[in-house]
Amino acid sequence: MIRKPVVVTVMGITVLALVGVAALAVGPKSGYVFSDDGRTLTATKRPHFVTPAFRDPSLKTIAGNLSDYPFATFFCCLGDTVAQGGSSFPFQTWTAVPFTPTADATVTRIEAAMGIYYGTKGAFEFSIREDDAGVPGKVMKSFHVTAPIVFGTCCVLDTFNDKAGIPVTAGKQYWLAATTTSKDTNFIGAWAQTSTDMRSYPIASWCKSSGTQCGSNNGKWVVGSSADPMPAYAVFGH
Repeated sequence: MIRKPVVVTVMGITVLALVGVAALAVGPKSGYVFSDDGRTLTATKRPHFVTPAFRDPSLKTIAGNLSDYPFATFFCCLGDTVAQGGSSFPFQTWTAVPFTPTADATVTRIEAAMGIYYGTKGAFEFSIREDDAGVPGKVMKSFHVTAPIVFGTCCVLDTFNDKAGIPVTAGKQYWLAATTTSKDTNFIGAWAQTSTDMRSYPIASWCKSSGTQCGSNNGKWVVGSSADPMPAYAVFGH
């Protein structure tokens, strides 16, 4: 699968130099292939085992695209790159997906298929954010994940719980964002995509680089349409 040209616009139309695997300081890793621009990661070997995802029937689904089939809750092997940059990856890149509740609700649990490819600390940030004129805005709640799933496996999910709950309003757009901080030294991972819907949807990307990888969009969120399936997630609550 490839991104449509509009997604290239999201990632920075003025990009002149593509980032091949050979350009990554971490070097190629057996069983994985980055796209030429570094924006997607593919696991080329099927999982050695498939663990069924646990689903809590008491939770109400507010938004999401996870499959009900326990052995294919998401697609293991293609995802959107999330990286801190630094010495192991040539630029910092994040991803966010929008959701709009159909009724007023309180979010108490988030599930996502964000997996690690490489990193000395193996950690990243996952957050629910307000909308800011159509792009991810103020963080409402963030979770620092220190034991993410391994990218290319299925179907255990990263889970985030908030007992107090995060109120969301019907008809108002919010964002789920996979990001990194300076604490997440050399983190490289990917947000695995859904196995339930092949249509194109809005998606946000953030890129920061001292090189040409981000073009005119350096250091800011930009929204476009995804030609690939969306990153896999679910928002639960009451």
